[in-house]
Amino acid sequence: MTCGIKIRSISKKSPFFSSGLRKGDRILQINGERICDDLDFMYYSAEDFLDIIAEKNGKTSQFFVPREEGCFNELEFDESPINTCKNRCIFCFIDQMPPGLRKGLYIKDEDLRHSFLNGNYVTLSSATSDDLEKVAKIGLSPLFISVHATDTDIRNRMLRNNKAPAILEQLKFLEGSGIRFHTQIVLCPGYNDGKVLKKTICDLFNFKNSLLSVAIVPVGLTRFRKSKIQNVNQDIALKVCNEINALSDKYLIRDGVRKLFLADEFFIKADLPIPVDSYYEDYPQIQNGIGLVRQLMDQAAFCKIDAVKAKKNIDRDKKLVLTSKSAYPFLKRIVSDFKNSFPEFNTSVLMVENSFFGDSVTVAGLLTAADVIKTLKKSPQKNNYEKIILPSVMFNYAGFTLDGYSAKRLSRKTGYEIKTVNSLEELVFKSKYYK
Repeated sequence: MTCGIKIRSISKKSPFFSSGLRKGDRILQINGERICDDLDFMYYSAEDFLDIIAEKNGKTSQFFVPREEGCFNELEFDESPINTCKNRCIFCFIDQMPPGLRKGLYIKDEDLRHSFLNGNYVTLSSATSDDLEKVAKIGLSPLFISVHATDTDIRNRMLRNNKAPAILEQLKFLEGSGIRFHTQIVLCPGYNDGKVLKKTICDLFNFKNSLLSVAIVPVGLTRFRKSKIQNVNQDIALKVCNEINALSDKYLIRDGVRKLFLADEFFIKADLPIPVDSYYEDYPQIQNGIGLVRQLMDQAAFCKIDAVKAKKNIDRDKKLVLTSKSAYPFLKRIVSDFKNSFPEFNTSVLMVENSFFGDSVTVAGLLTAADVIKTLKKSPQKNNYEKIILPSVMFNYAGFTLDGYSAKRLSRKTGYEIKTVNSLEELVFKSKYYK
């Protein structure tokens, strides 16, 4: 990693400013420790007295910073380059995307910092012993780790990286250093299912308290894929649900807390009921989409109770909600139930087929504006709605879809007022409606 971090801004009230440091200076060392990123800085700058080596105007200089209790650093740094993935995974979703989407979508993140800070999954395939020593030293815990298989040969075949180190040895090092971890397994039929999957789960549960959770998610395949991988069909999903739920219950009895979870798609494809709230514990894998349907169903129950108490707040606008194939049957049932109980709730639901990525991609977060436009054009009742409602997960933090549309641009393109919602509560109640 490149050594040093460049100061982007610094407050005049900061003790670092008083020491002589300024915007544009690059901090190289603190108390003899090399500084490579903002996490290094936060860890090593916690001392009462700092001996800093920094590059200023092309020259190396020394700065002394005394820090009093309760003193804030009040400085920011330029972002460090993201460590990118060197694998060529057979199931990599990024490799299955066509050109022309948002630039950031093509970044393959393999950065331990972002695993700790943002919950991004990393394989550890390019982590050196120095990297893991650093994780242990500054206490980056918990981490989010993509395991896929604990058998090294099978895992490396899936990663298409023959040089990837043995994941079990890396996890043992983290365990011995007090680092805990969430894990995920992308299930690819014919590669890491069956006996391989059971062995992987057994190996992971040997880490006991260091293991926080295991998520099993089905491989996501787009129409642009080049690798020949079988999709998870109903038969496979049903078999996985039966086998893994038995293991999940077994380890629940052993540990007193459930740690092994199946993605919602398995239950949907297997045509099985979505588990109850208690199955998901405190939803440790919600960022992986595990438990989203259960949360949606529970939100509906709470919204109905609130609606009984305050009918006047129910939104009466004539709205059309567009959603994905996975969410559609649940959302349609919820909306129909609301309309039966509260006729003034004038809302309908329409499914958007994902023709951009292919019909095997069924989640709302991977819907594009192009498919929304196509769906609205086909709708026989397209002129009967005051507003079109889209799930906010279609848009990134800056408010753009995968194919670069904002809600305003979509409104101009379709002629509808387009709104986004984060929850059922925003959809149902006028006083809490829309962002």
